[in-house]
Parts: sequence; C-alpha cells; structure tokens
Amino acid sequence: MKVRAPGSVRRAELFRPGRVLPAVLIAVWACWRPGGIDADTGFGFLRQDAGARSAALGGAAAALVDPSAASLNPAALAPGASAVLSHTEWIGGMRHEQAAALWTGAAGDVLAVDVRLAHAGGLERRLGPTRDPLGEFGLYEWTAGAAWSRPWGERLRTGIGAKVVRQSIDVEASAGLAADLGLLYGSGPLRLGAAVRNLGRMNALDREATELPLQARLGAVLARGALTAAADVGASRGTGASLHLGAEWRLSPRLVVRTGYGTPAAGNPAFGLGLTARPWQLDYAFLPFEDGLGAGHRVSLVMRGA
Repeated sequence: MKVRAPGSVRRAELFRPGRVLPAVLIAVWACWRPGGIDADTGFGFLRQDAGARSAALGGAAAALVDPSAASLNPAALAPGASAVLSHTEWIGGMRHEQAAALWTGAAGDVLAVDVRLAHAGGLERRLGPTRDPLGEFGLYEWTAGAAWSRPWGERLRTGIGAKVVRQSIDVEASAGLAADLGLLYGSGPLRLGAAVRNLGRMNALDREATELPLQARLGAVLARGALTAAADVGASRGTGASLHLGAEWRLSPRLVVRTGYGTPAAGNPAFGLGLTARPWQLDYAFLPFEDGLGAGHRVSLVMRGA
C-alpha cells in the first residue's frame, strides 16, 4: 500500500482544478465586465497564440499540448526537447515573429524560453492634416521570457510564465513585466485547460502607459482516432468575450489538415495543414479576413528532439 507524504497531499490539494478554476473565472469576469471591454489596450499580438497549428484551429488552444503553448497556456508545453520558429504576415503590413526552445527534466517538468516580436515599418509621420508626411517611423513590440510546466500526479499539470515586455513607437519607448498562469487536466483523449495571460503593467509611453491585453481562457481538446476537436471560451480586455472552435484530421502519418473559427476577436474562419518528416514539422495557417482586409498567413517550423 502506498502512503503519500502529508506535504505532497497539501500541494496536490492546492492545485486541484476546483481551486484553480475560480481564479480563472474571476479573470474572465474582469475582462468581460462592461468597464473592461472598452479599455484602451495595445499589444494586439499578445491576444493571439503564436503557432500556425493553433491559428489554423481558430485559436482553440487552451488545452492543446504544443511546443508553442507558452504563448497561450504554459501548462500545455509539449514534453520533449524541441525548437520552434514562426512567422506571420498580418494585415496592415504588420508582421509577427516567434522563437522558442523547450527542454524536459527527469521529473517531467518542461522549461521553455520564448521570444515574440510584432513590427511594422514605413508608417507616415504627421503632426496634422498635411498633404505630404514629415517622414516615416516604425512600430516595434516584443516580449522575452520563460515558462515552466510541472506535473502534479498523472492528470494535472500547472504552468507559469514570466516575460519582459517592450514597446517602441518612433522615438518613444516603454517597458514592463507580465506573467501567465495555466492549468491542464487530463491524460487520455479528453483534456481540459485554463489560462490567465498578460498579468502585468507597462510604464508610461510619453505621458500614458499602454494597457496590456489581460486575457482568460477555458478550453477542451478531444482526440478520437484521426480526429482532434478543440473548443475555447474566454475574454480579453479590449475585445470582450470570445469563442474559438477547431478540428484537425490526420490523413496520413505525414499530413494533417485543419480548420477553425473564432469570434469576435478573430471573427473569421481559419484553414491550415501540417507536414511531418521527423524530426521536422511544418505547419501553415491561412487566415482570411472580412470587409476586404485581405488575409493573414502564418508558418511554423518545429524541430523535435528525442
């Protein structure tokens, strides 16, 4: 008969879903309440996941185990050594980049380092309504940080992330610190996830600080044979409530096709595919927008180790 040490029992009780999920629901309310929806926030790329796989699933990734999970739920970091590079061509000339590396310890802990960048150049500088601009300037927003995921038994994992955040617009710049918290429950075909992201603040940019897009998510992933379905609900400061749905079909050991939909923050369908040739995995997401805004494209290259 196995006897569990009192300390391990207390730690397991502390991280039970019944204790963690209320904190996530409080964060959802903070984002969803009427005063929160109209908040003036920046760092739009921090509302999005970073990987092409999750983008093609409509952003339904709170319970998706993936090497890019540090951008949405640090508890869902994929075990094993891996490295990820992602590039996004967004609307309005905005581009997003991501680089991440993951390592797994002997106890099943997963450590990740993650760098993200959103940038746009060639923006016209004007001091008023003039025929010709005074020049051009660029916008740069980036984060650099680390995330840690730890198992608590066979079914429960918790995760935490910390990052430095910096924003630069023309000659003005500001910086801050932010944290992410996550929970992943389940070890079979069904997994449940919860995350609170971008808890932190910035110092002033010129005279006013930019609000970080506080975000909370609850999600589920169900895998049955070649089909995996995912669904998320949540809220984000600045955009309010959101729903994300996605599915992927493994047509062969080397090919996966994906589709998804997110609203209202995404509000558009998503399509994608994944190609695998060990140790490499190449994922692509096509993200069409309504109202003639064009389309976004995201590509992720993953190298998996042993």
